[in-house]
Amino acid sequence: RRFIIALQDKPKFANHPYNKTQQAKLSSQSIETYCRGIKAFFGFLKREGFTENNVIAKVKMPKVPEVVIPTFSEKEVAKLLAQTNKGTNEGFRDYCLLLTLIDTGIRLSELANLETDDIDYEQNLFRVMGKGQRERFVPFGRRVAKALMKYQMKCRPEPVGTDNFWLRRDGRPLLPKRIEKLVSAYGKKAGLKRCYAHKLRHTSSVMYLRNGGDVFSLQKKLGHRSLVMTRHYSNLADSDVRAQHLRYGVADRLKI
Repeated sequence: RRFIIALQDKPKFANHPYNKTQQAKLSSQSIETYCRGIKAFFGFLKREGFTENNVIAKVKMPKVPEVVIPTFSEKEVAKLLAQTNKGTNEGFRDYCLLLTLIDTGIRLSELANLETDDIDYEQNLFRVMGKGQRERFVPFGRRVAKALMKYQMKCRPEPVGTDNFWLRRDGRPLLPKRIEKLVSAYGKKAGLKRCYAHKLRHTSSVMYLRNGGDVFSLQKKLGHRSLVMTRHYSNLADSDVRAQHLRYGVADRLKI
């Protein structure tokens, strides 16, 4: 418990080798992650016979407050895509990047690391290496397939010593930081608040459920190990359904 209290008072990036220490404290999610890691380690020690008792087995994990997952509306997504200049090679590349993020919910790192051989146009699948070095296949739609083909055949520059699919003008790989800057810049241009790649992942997930997708296929698509995070998206989609019913419910609109 003293350890948890100490973590709650610890600033972000304290003693970090690359990032500067920030004034903000560690988030509840970070503290819970540390505690779960320690609890798992003590469980391992008990199972393997290194200790007789798990001294922290009964220690309660700190509660993580429920937060509203930020997403964009369909109109905002359309406005974001409209900011790209599809008449230029780089503009069309950026359109493809945004469209792929929105359609698939793929992680930024997974998108940036895509290679040409990772794209299966026959089955409309990406092969990606997700968290924990776990490979999975991510489906994409017909519109994305058409855009990807056009980018690869007409707009993609000659690669310079790389198999990466997404390239800069000079033929070198487009790195995750650069993609994030592009997403943010187009978001500002569209007048959207806090536009970043992971927010597009959230948006894609909620829209997928609103359009009739199920949480189990979404879990596989996103690469989640459990349904915990996927259910957050489901709850958000359900709240949207409730709001729509309050507005358009049949009985409430009957003139009786």
